[in-house]
Parts: sequence; C-alpha cells; structure tokens
Amino acid sequence: MLNAMIVEDNAIYRYAIKTIIRWEDYGFQIVCEALNGVHALDLLQHQQVDLIVTDISMPEMNGIDLIQQVKQKDASIKIVALSSFDDFRFVKEALKLGAEDYLLKHDLEPSALQQLLEQMSGKIMEDHKRRKQASIRDASFQEVRSLLGRKLLLGELKRAEDIEDQVSAVHFPIHGGPTAVVVVDANFKVLADCSKEEQTAYSNMVIPISERRTAVIIYFPNEKSEHICLEETLRQASLLYTRMKKIGTVTMGISSIGYGLKDWAVLYKQAETALDQYVYEGAGQLYAFTSLQINGKVETLAGITIQPLVAAMKSGLFTAIESQTEHLFQGLIQKKPPIPELRNLLAELMMQLKTLAMERNRYSDQFDQAYKQVSQVMEALQPLQQVKQLFLNLNKQIVGNKAEHMLMRKEIQGAIAYMEEHYAEDITVARLADVLHLSANYLSNLFKSETGMRIVEYMNRYRIQKAKQLLQDPAWKVYEVAEKTGFQETSYFCKVFKELEGKTVKEFRRNG
Repeated sequence: MLNAMIVEDNAIYRYAIKTIIRWEDYGFQIVCEALNGVHALDLLQHQQVDLIVTDISMPEMNGIDLIQQVKQKDASIKIVALSSFDDFRFVKEALKLGAEDYLLKHDLEPSALQQLLEQMSGKIMEDHKRRKQASIRDASFQEVRSLLGRKLLLGELKRAEDIEDQVSAVHFPIHGGPTAVVVVDANFKVLADCSKEEQTAYSNMVIPISERRTAVIIYFPNEKSEHICLEETLRQASLLYTRMKKIGTVTMGISSIGYGLKDWAVLYKQAETALDQYVYEGAGQLYAFTSLQINGKVETLAGITIQPLVAAMKSGLFTAIESQTEHLFQGLIQKKPPIPELRNLLAELMMQLKTLAMERNRYSDQFDQAYKQVSQVMEALQPLQQVKQLFLNLNKQIVGNKAEHMLMRKEIQGAIAYMEEHYAEDITVARLADVLHLSANYLSNLFKSETGMRIVEYMNRYRIQKAKQLLQDPAWKVYEVAEKTGFQETSYFCKVFKELEGKTVKEFRRNG
C-alpha cells in the first residue's frame, strides 16, 4: 500500500477528496492531512509518503513553495496540484517545479481522481522498480570494485597493464595520488554498524579481507605534502577507532604513505606488520608502521631458546615451569621477532608439550580438547600474555598439584622441602648444602639441571608467592611483608617483586 498526504486548508474540500472514492482500491492509504505547507513539511519529518495532493492557495506557505521544498528534499515524491479557476495561472509554475499533474477543485469527479491515482500508482511503482534495479547495479559494481581492491591489497595483480585494464573496466574510484591503508582487526559487524555517512567521513573505501580483518583506504587526490597526509591518516584512524571501540574491541595497523595503485600491496603489508604488534603489546590499540621504523630494525629470535623451558617441563616442577615460561615470553615481548619465526617457535613448544603429555600418560580427551583450543589461539596469534596463561594452564594438567616433585632426585626434593619450610629465614646456598650434606657447587649444578632454575631464583619466586598472600591484607606494611617472607631488605623485595610480577607492589595492591 502506498502512502498519500492531503494538504488543503478548506475542511470541506479535504473531506470531499478523501471520501469521493475509496483510495485503498487504487493502492493508496491516506496517512496524514495538513492545513498548509508549513504543517505538511512538519509532518514529513516523521512520515514517509509517496504521493502529495496539495492545494495551491493556502495561508503561511502556499502549494508552489511546498512543491519546491519537497522536491529539494526528496524528488521521488509525486505531487498533484489542486487548483481553482482563480489560481489556475499558477498550475504551469507548479508543473515546472515538478508536480506530476493537476486537478480542478470545482470540477472534481470520481472518474478524474480514479484515473489520476491509477497513473500515479503506475509511475510510483515504475520508480521503485528503477531504483531497485539501480541499487542492484550499484551493489554489483561495489562488489566488483571491492574484489579488485582486495586483489590490489593482496598483491594478486602484478603488471601495470592488468591493473589499468581492470581499474578502467569497473570505474574504480581511486587512481594515483597519496594513499594510506589502515587494517582494522575487529568483527566486521562492528565496522558495518557505523553508518555509511560516517564511514565516508573517515575513508575513501572500505574493503573486507576476512571475517575479522578489514582494509580502510584513505586517499588524498589533491594533497602534495606527505607529512600532512600521514598526520591526517593518523587523525582519521584515531576518530574511527574511538567510534568503533564503543561497540567492541578493535585494533588497527596503519601504513605509511604510498603513491598509486601499484603501492597498495606494500602498504597493506606495512599495515599488517604494524597490526601484528598487538601480539606483543596487547589488543585494543593503534599501531603505526612509521613508529616501528623510528624504533629501530626488526628483531630476530637470536638468543631466545625454548630449551630451558622444556627442561623445566620435564622436571615436573610447576614453579620452574612458571619461571621459565615467564622468562621466555618476556624475551619474546621484548625482542618482538618476525611473526613467522614466532609461529614456528610456538608450534615447536606445543609439540614438546604434547610429547610430554603422552610420555606421562596424561593425554586424555579433556587434555586433547584443551590442547587443540590453545593451539588454535596460538595459530590465531592472540596477545602473548594471554597465550602464556593458557600455556601454563595446560602444563598444570600434566604436572598436577601434589606430585610435581616426585619426578626429581631425592636431593632436590629435600632442598625444595627445606626451602618451602624455612623460606622466612636467611637461606644461603652454603647453608642449604650443609643441611643436605652436599657440596654447594654440586647442589647448585644439580638443582639447575633438575629444575631449570638457580636456587636463588626458586627461592625468590616462592617467597613472592607467599608475599602476595600477605599483601592482600592492607594491615601489613610493605617492610613487614618483606621481613616475613625472608627478604633482608625492602628495596630488594620490591625489585624482585617487579621483576617477577611485572608490576610494582603498589600497583599489585591497587589492581590485584
């Protein structure tokens, strides 16, 4: 059913137009009535209509002015002018402004109105059909352009001739000139939830790459300064980020400035390289490729090995596993090696864990399910702090809580038992060796071999765990906690706490 509005200041004529025929028989329903042009425009703010039948002579705003304003706002609305003999001279002007037809009020007959509504219905339906077809064509063009943009970003088009041919064929909206690429990591719905008007305010083109990754192309056809282009790219990306993070978590990687379509693949790789920093520094931030260039060259895995962690895993001592895991992941976060190298290292680490679980008959269905989940998280490269915790949880399933020392030699079991019982005292390696009737050098080497940690490392980690329990109670002062857990100096306690926990004592008490 199509919506119609009647605009007439005379109540008798208004009633006559409504009742002379059944409008529903011709596909129309009268949804509102207005007394003049001002009233009609106010109603149009809240009501969609397809047809307006309006008098020409009215107070406040006549039909001529109404027709002009309606057509400026929405040219698709059909308008029929009502005219008397006295103002028939205005009909020509009404038709010139976009009215479809006119009716003489004094000679209004059912047949004339019927014929008019049939004509208007046909025109409106034809317009709807044309707009739908145009919308389909536009959507098809948009899809083809988006596919071409994706090919350019992923480097699937190499030859300049191929690029030029395909760009011309689909009337691609971007050609030469300064360009930047912003890769957005978020659910695509988060980006789609921003209205089309808002998107165009921040970018020239939005190209979906995968379910979670979208490329936003920022284009500067008339700007010569690369510095201004880069600043504007960062500004626009920041505004988009601020708007999107209200809906969900979003992380962005921003490229430098390139020139021409041939540079799109390079810019996309730059933006992805920048985005990958979230693995080391956390999601929910903006990362710019230019910042990576300023900070220095890309690191490698040189000096980082998983062997101490593997040794700790084999020892069955969870405290050692925890310490070596922390050491390994902190090294990765600090070095920030290339993503392919990181993937290989994590894959090797997971393989070692799987082998260990099988050797100890701990590879149950429950472990297998957890193992696959952690492997998927590692493959998707979630932030390393999250990966670290999942990895430790998986190790707990292998080690267990009670028998973790049973796989170690009796001497080391004795050393651990003594340290855990006397942790509040001033324990030295010499004193511990004397208690166990071993030489200090032999005990140190054996402990490192069995646990993957030095004796002091183990002792500090155990003491910090005990200290964390005491710090939960605000009644304990920091120096009292240090004394109660065997630290001779408060400053040393605070230093060790920061190294092991990654936060200060004050931060721990504030945030837990």
